[in-house]
Amino acid sequence: MLSRHLQDIHNKTGLFFLTDVVWNHVSICNREILSHPESYYNLYNTPNLIPAYLIDRSIHEFGNAQDNITDVQDLSSFEIKLRNHLLGTAQTLEKLYKIDLNKVLDVKKSTEASLCESQLNKKDINDLIKALWLVNYKEPEYAGDIDVGILRKFLEQRGVKSEPDQNSKISAAICHFNDVEVPTIVDQILNKVISAVMGTVKYRFLDEHGPKLSFGNVPIVDRYFHVSDITFTEELALDIYRKEDAQRIKTCNGWTAGESVSDMNSTMAYTNREVVIWGDSVKLRYGDRREDSPWLWDYMTKYTCDMASLFHGFRIDNCHNTPLHVGEELLRAARHVQPQLYIVAELFTGSEERDCEIINRMGINSCIRELSQSHSPRHLGELIYHYGESKPCGSFIHNIPHGDVVHQPGDENIPLGDQTCTEDNTPQLSLGSSRPHAMLMDQTHDNPCPFDQHPLPNVLALSGLMCAAKCSIGSNRGYDELVPHHIHVVEEERLYQGWSQSDDEDLKPAKKALIKLHQRLEDKGYYETFVDQAREDVVIVTRHHPDTCSKVLVVVATSWSEDSSLTRNYTVSLPGENVKVLLETEILSPQTLPKHTNNKDYITGLSGVKIDVRENPLSSKMVTVSKPDEGNLDIDLLLTPGCVIAVEVEPPQSSKTALQYFNSYILCPEKFDKDLDKVFSTLDLLDLNYVLYRCNEEERVDGCGGVYHIPHHGNLTYAGIVGFLQVLETVTKNNDTGHPLCRNLCEGWWMADYTVNRLKKKNLKLGFFLEEIFFAVEAVPNYTRPKVFYKIISSVYSACLRQIRKLIPTMKTSVGNSWFVEQLVLTSVQLVGKVGDTGIPVLLQDKESVASLAAGLPHFSHGFMRCWGRDTFIALPGLLIKTGRLDVARDLVVGFARTLRYGLIPNLLSERGHRPRYNCRDAVWWWCRSVKLLYKHQPSILQESVYRLFYKDDSPVSPQTPFVCTVFDVITEVLQRHAAGITFREENAGRELDEHLLDPGFNMTAGVDPETGFIRGGSRHNCGTWMDKVGSSSQAGNKGIPATPRDGSAIELVAMGYQTVSWMAELFESGIGTTSVVNMKTGSTHKTVSYREWSEMIKENFEDKFWCSGGYYGNANGYYRDTLGSESGGDEKLRPNQTFAMVIAPELFKPSHMSEALKTIGTNLAGLVGMSTLSPEDADYQPYYDTGNHGNDYRTAHGFNYHQGPEWVWCMGFYLRAKLRDFQHLKKDNPDCMSDDEIGQYFATVLAPHRAMIASDPYRGLTELTNKGGQHCPNSCPTQAWSSGCLLEFLVELEQSEFSGS
Repeated sequence: MLSRHLQDIHNKTGLFFLTDVVWNHVSICNREILSHPESYYNLYNTPNLIPAYLIDRSIHEFGNAQDNITDVQDLSSFEIKLRNHLLGTAQTLEKLYKIDLNKVLDVKKSTEASLCESQLNKKDINDLIKALWLVNYKEPEYAGDIDVGILRKFLEQRGVKSEPDQNSKISAAICHFNDVEVPTIVDQILNKVISAVMGTVKYRFLDEHGPKLSFGNVPIVDRYFHVSDITFTEELALDIYRKEDAQRIKTCNGWTAGESVSDMNSTMAYTNREVVIWGDSVKLRYGDRREDSPWLWDYMTKYTCDMASLFHGFRIDNCHNTPLHVGEELLRAARHVQPQLYIVAELFTGSEERDCEIINRMGINSCIRELSQSHSPRHLGELIYHYGESKPCGSFIHNIPHGDVVHQPGDENIPLGDQTCTEDNTPQLSLGSSRPHAMLMDQTHDNPCPFDQHPLPNVLALSGLMCAAKCSIGSNRGYDELVPHHIHVVEEERLYQGWSQSDDEDLKPAKKALIKLHQRLEDKGYYETFVDQAREDVVIVTRHHPDTCSKVLVVVATSWSEDSSLTRNYTVSLPGENVKVLLETEILSPQTLPKHTNNKDYITGLSGVKIDVRENPLSSKMVTVSKPDEGNLDIDLLLTPGCVIAVEVEPPQSSKTALQYFNSYILCPEKFDKDLDKVFSTLDLLDLNYVLYRCNEEERVDGCGGVYHIPHHGNLTYAGIVGFLQVLETVTKNNDTGHPLCRNLCEGWWMADYTVNRLKKKNLKLGFFLEEIFFAVEAVPNYTRPKVFYKIISSVYSACLRQIRKLIPTMKTSVGNSWFVEQLVLTSVQLVGKVGDTGIPVLLQDKESVASLAAGLPHFSHGFMRCWGRDTFIALPGLLIKTGRLDVARDLVVGFARTLRYGLIPNLLSERGHRPRYNCRDAVWWWCRSVKLLYKHQPSILQESVYRLFYKDDSPVSPQTPFVCTVFDVITEVLQRHAAGITFREENAGRELDEHLLDPGFNMTAGVDPETGFIRGGSRHNCGTWMDKVGSSSQAGNKGIPATPRDGSAIELVAMGYQTVSWMAELFESGIGTTSVVNMKTGSTHKTVSYREWSEMIKENFEDKFWCSGGYYGNANGYYRDTLGSESGGDEKLRPNQTFAMVIAPELFKPSHMSEALKTIGTNLAGLVGMSTLSPEDADYQPYYDTGNHGNDYRTAHGFNYHQGPEWVWCMGFYLRAKLRDFQHLKKDNPDCMSDDEIGQYFATVLAPHRAMIASDPYRGLTELTNKGGQHCPNSCPTQAWSSGCLLEFLVELEQSEFSGS
């Protein structure tokens, strides 16, 4: 019958119906639950409530014996008596909480116990015991317990090894805990209990605003526990440790603000008396799963489904105290019955994060929020801003009206952050976070009367602000009928009267008009909101139309202060043309609360209240409009207490014209994007480097003035448009129109001017094109400028991407369609550019400058620090060859070839390459590797002319009459010079060249071991490979000391030497070159060795010399030595350099050994995004790099541990390439060992943190290094060339493998 009745009303009126659902409690009178004691909380199934029950019983016993409380003095006496009475209970709790020392010590050492980091970092064992202590509640005494195994492990870590010594320390600590900590814990509980009881007693019996109950007629406080059908005396005789008695003690339900009491196994709210208890209800217990309380789950599921079949929505009672898994399951069942169920709830967690968790997991549609609890006009404005501002004015994201598709400006190509794509590579919008949707109410049910806190006029003001909000709204009948007292939801037995025909003496006519206004704002598309505390007592809510920029101002005059009870004037000045008054409503009389007589039969409201409502008035009593100048308005308002005025304002004509241009052209991809593509067709990749990137130092070197500075935010990372988009990405994701960038745009078009002028300075056509665009939109309303600027700049970025895809072949492959690979390819554009003071030497006499590859930004952006020989040629294969930028790769190869001296290329350049520094042994081999890889794509590279800067090792630069050879000749010279042996002292050696290096460190050697053919060199006084840190701390004693000399034969140099001589042998055998031999130094003589003989010599000796079967670190896991013959003693250190060799020259490795080594490396060195540079088992391992460390520790001072544990990202690329080859080998021997999908998933999992890093990094690259476990290292260069290049090499190789589709 009820179902038919509700359906009939719905069909006739269109009304929808909600009902409360109660899942947390039942009445104490319910007899069914007595047969199912598992379904409610009692002392048997929740024994941690025993302390709360003991306290509750003691308070009840005390209250029954007290005299009347009539004043504050009685209250003080009462508190003293209560504290004394509870001392007995405190002693009982102490016995309960103490730990049984004898029982603990009987437990032997636990071999399975392990310490987590938080436990290990405890100050001492006393702190650890406090953290580990728990209570089992199985016995009335010594129920405290602790994991003694963890205590023993803790002591072992601090050198206490023997069991007697451990027992002694544990005994002392537990005695301390029992004698000192337990009484403190109990005393804290007691203080909270007494404070809670005294607060309740004072409110009940003495407070002016309290109920002033008669002492003796009611308990002093409500009981937290209920026992049916027995007297209190009989209750005292119950044995709470006996199952049958413990089950009889039922826990009452209640309400808390903040802490949830849904997890009764851990909450202290009952023990501390923090629950507003409902003494007539029992708290239900669902358990962790349905099996814990099957009867209750079945009962509540049926009840919930029955309600869903009758009503359109639920209001969840006491929602935040409902166990989440219960709410999820019951709502899931309800939605099977009613899929469109509308769920609302009040949440009082005190935490938006906790609110969001409940909302998201339960699927709550709206959170109920209330305005009548506001305590000032400012607080009221904050509530409207917080809950009633769905989208701010100038929002980057439009609302979704009437089921239309959401429009996100710029969503055609989401600029920078991570994204997913459809099969046709169309980017999909990633939704950002937002506040939970609110159902805003002027007052909810069962709350104090609004007149207890607000003057009469504020009742109208609250309703006006509520209806101006962009959210669901609601009220209750008592509020609209101005009922001047609390309507108690349980105790009130009267009904409302029938709907009055003469209701002009209450709020209903005004509320009806306000609701119509609320609906109009929604129907007409005023989706954006701005809340302005115009002055102390005036709140203005502006509802803005995102397309037309028309707006409706809802002005509300609150009435809290004495001044606000008077009529006053207020002027709103703003741009605009036409003004239309939509609504005026005010309370005419009286301004103070009239007397009210309760009707014994019906609930009635105030009488004699006159409220005037004027909708769309032809002549306004409260609004006067004037035009001080063209395009601007002054709206003069006459404000009476509590009044609400709504006016509609159209923007000026100039704004309309600019908006029409923006909507019809900028937002039209067919027009704007087409014109952008024409402009970009004239730009090459070096132009795009300038358009997109360029850090502050790059700009300043070229006299461009630096990057844009945003007040209250700081400098952008780049001068190009990526600098703006990097900030805008976060701004748009969070729809943060209050960000300093947005404020800067609202104040002026300076960002547009900066962008245009910068591009015009380079005479780029794009600058002149954007100048016209920004001029056309200049007059848009200032608060829409951020959205307009974002759309234009993001469209320019999208056009950049389209042009780059045309110019870089890698972007067109299937792997290039991956967002992550595309971001890595973009680092090639980011890091390759023309910078005025670079050290790259002039390539040809008629070529003034070439593009240079920055080692990283911003640390290595200009001058001699920009182009490092080693870094350039480690990164070049990935960033230039794999991306098809062969012209730049050729220029760099030839450019560095010009600087060959001593058989080496320099690591650092200066003065345009005229004063290079030859302090590294490996750069020339990375160069040789790059030439070999470039040769596959551009065979002519070997015949490129090289205009040498140095005729001989000791000759000065001779740019006028250079010695000319070919790249092939340079490689030949490198091999011969190494075979003959290289010995020299660095030019200009001394403190001016290197202020830290000791004098022997300037003596350089390199050559070949004639017995093995291995490349070797260096000494313990210098660093010749990429691990090149030299100490600089006099205080710690490491100044001038190389941290990682890696002298002797470094494994990756041996591999690159092998690769080079093997390749040269192949070239000679194919008819290229006139010689295939070197004169190799053997002691005091030389012998002639062919390239082929040399390579075979290396191959024959490699496994025997470098394989290490384990033992160095006390384990049996095999790996390859890092060096051979090092006088500094680092040969057997476990480092990632062996993976470089595995990739460069895999034929040197025995497959089974390589597989075992990779397992060792994966276990010991593989980090989150990089590879640890040293095994954690090594005594020198220090994984936290800090150049600002001015301590005395030799190992870490001034960042001495640069390569002694920090995790370097570029090494991960080689490790993954080695793993790929290992997988291929394993699959060849055993096709079923792993599926292709499993291998693909392995690589996807490893690369997930790299995706996250490049998406969040302000410089949009992969960092140089991280600290342990991928932790951020502040001293790391944010975007490093070899980090991106090496990973890109791997990904392209993966694409070409059999696992590419996985």
